[in-house]
Amino acid sequence: MRRKYSNEFGFHAKPMSVREVLKEMKDICGLMIDLAYASVLLNDKDLANEVLELEREIDSLLYQLWMSAAIAVRDRADAEAMSSVVKVAMAMDEISNAVSDITHVVLRKLGIHPAVREVLEKIEPHYKRVMIAKDSYLVGKSIGELDLDIELGIYVIAIRRGKELIIDPEDFEKFQAGDVVVVKGPADCLEDFAKVASGEIK
Repeated sequence: MRRKYSNEFGFHAKPMSVREVLKEMKDICGLMIDLAYASVLLNDKDLANEVLELEREIDSLLYQLWMSAAIAVRDRADAEAMSSVVKVAMAMDEISNAVSDITHVVLRKLGIHPAVREVLEKIEPHYKRVMIAKDSYLVGKSIGELDLDIELGIYVIAIRRGKELIIDPEDFEKFQAGDVVVVKGPADCLEDFAKVASGEIK
């Protein structure tokens, strides 16, 4: 799903239930992990900054969960049940904090040891950044139309289009010539996708 995050992290315009908040936190944590590792392996500051933005979103959601939980509790039994929910949410908040720390490697230009990079590059899934050529078969095709997850087993986690950075694009998003796409998946499948993106394979 394509997500649009602003820099103002207060309450969401649409009220959310405790269940909805937890699901959103889980989805964002997963996205943060993808972006953090991709930012390190590809040395991409924009992706690293997106991780920090998402961490602030997690903080906002945690606050909203506290408020929703306080309103939902009516008796001792509710309080005991809600305490478990809050613990899960706090654990995800801690995960988001730890993931954001990974981006310091990029943002503070610390670099990673070649041996560490070699190990990371052997761990599935792999990450790759490719540019869509003007004569690529992908131009004008939507993510959903291509069924990339089914056909190649890869997932698009970000698209850089000019000055715009689209995080977690939705299925209706169409590739355009010049798009720089960050994808994850098996190494051989990423290579196949890169060949299609470059126009080498029609």
